[in-house]
Amino acid sequence: MPSKTSRGYKIRVIEEAAVISNRVVAQNTFVTRFHSPEVARTARPGQFVMVSFPECLDPLLARAFSVSDVHGEDFSLLYSAVGKGTTRLSRLKRGAIAAINGPLGNGFPEVERGENIWLVVGGSGAAIVPIVFKSARRAGAALKIFYGAKTKLQIVAFKKIQFYAATDDGSAGHHGTVLDLLNIHFRKEKPSKIFGCGPTAMLAALKKNIDTDVPLYISVETPMACGMGFCQGCPVKVVDSSEYLLACKNGPVFDAREIDLE
Repeated sequence: MPSKTSRGYKIRVIEEAAVISNRVVAQNTFVTRFHSPEVARTARPGQFVMVSFPECLDPLLARAFSVSDVHGEDFSLLYSAVGKGTTRLSRLKRGAIAAINGPLGNGFPEVERGENIWLVVGGSGAAIVPIVFKSARRAGAALKIFYGAKTKLQIVAFKKIQFYAATDDGSAGHHGTVLDLLNIHFRKEKPSKIFGCGPTAMLAALKKNIDTDVPLYISVETPMACGMGFCQGCPVKVVDSSEYLLACKNGPVFDAREIDLE
């Protein structure tokens, strides 16, 4: 679909996309696949789409989802069904229609050949694992994935993607936090860049404890009402400043040095 420009914002035309499949992949966690050649062609790791349901006022507002993967002319979303919007999405049958606006936002930096990228994810942040994995593989970069969860039941077993797991209850991988696991690997080597996606508390701890010589890029999690900067509803504080950026327009991926997560 073509882009339109309104008041300086470049936005995508909302399109209707049909559900190709909907499946459970972990405890209360789903992958919904849509047919959308435009989103599949243009989506980059870290970008998101706004999803709403035609002729439905409950939920009233669209929901933001990171693009999880791209397959030909299809794209998929990975999420936990925790509210009205995600529960409704998880129940859509093949052929059902949803309104898609995207891809939106700024994603992670381009991965370059020979780089050693570490990806740190927790909770719903794991959604970006497949698209980052494919990006690194195409670029000829090394990728090490660290995946944190409360318990084994919440971990998604991505097909043909290996990762280091950490669980709070010790039911899978390292018994402890994903940052504890990361620090163990830091004693042996350092990456070219680190990408992080997950709960704000995890990202704040990651920023606080990471070696300052390693560039860190994080994708913030915050509610979004419009996804395009109009509503001003997703502020992110700038470091050492009274100014704010918008997660949807300026992010959701930021250089961690630029924003205050405390």
